Amino acid sequence: MKLSHLVTRAALAGLAILGLSATTGSASAATTVTVAAPNGNSPYIINTDHGASGYYGALIKRIDRDLPQYKFKTTFTSQNAVFAGLQSGKYDVAMSNFWYNKQRFNNYYHTRANGLDDLRLVERKNGKKANSLSEVAKKKLTVVPVSTSDARYSLLENYNQQHPNNKLNLKGIGDQTTGDALKQVASGKYDVAVYPYAAYKSVQTTPAGKNLTASKSIGLESSYFLLHKSPANKKLTQAMNKELQKLHDDGYLEKLTNKYLYENTFKLPGAQKEFNAHN
Repeated sequence: MKLSHLVTRAALAGLAILGLSATTGSASAATTVTVAAPNGNSPYIINTDHGASGYYGALIKRIDRDLPQYKFKTTFTSQNAVFAGLQSGKYDVAMSNFWYNKQRFNNYYHTRANGLDDLRLVERKNGKKANSLSEVAKKKLTVVPVSTSDARYSLLENYNQQHPNNKLNLKGIGDQTTGDALKQVASGKYDVAVYPYAAYKSVQTTPAGKNLTASKSIGLESSYFLLHKSPANKKLTQAMNKELQKLHDDGYLEKLTNKYLYENTFKLPGAQKEFNAHN
């Protein structure tokens, strides 16, 4: 073999090693971001053997791909544990359809909106019906208790504060999955539950779901990532905001909505006004 060939091969091998070292160094330099997601929130978040799936699972994987300076690792736990861990700094990011809440927005950093939910009243097919929260209160329909750490609790609590003469019978509980809550409506234990349309659709074909129906839309709510307050996460919030702006503007969020949430919430009346309303 000619000496020139040997030199060329040695040089190429050296470059390959240098390239591998650079890649490995780059990967090891990425900052790990711990993401916490609550269990039982399909189709928004689904725990699979290949990591998080569903609307937010797909979204966080896209953000992870587009922000190579970070490495996002998702952990599934109870909703109460999500917030306990976020408060202590165990987790950097809380991932779910978290709506505006004044106290939470003061306690944590929040990104710009990452999605838009279509709220409905989920009722038994042959049960009592309502088409608004005020009608639920006026008819004295029983409402499935809501976890006090859930954004829906704040929504219903705010309604009661604004309507002292026509209050909902609101009760707070600990963690509860969507499936368990809607089973209580299907069985007749309660008259109504308040959920995004996608949550209702995700159980519609189950035995309990076949006994349920959903009202017309009663409102839209933007959702946000929440982050533990730290200097590093302040910078992370800025990076995620830039990415979310891009993913909204190029239609990616709309694409995910069509794929996972059974309808295009961005095309609903009032969507343009409501999306990112609290940022």
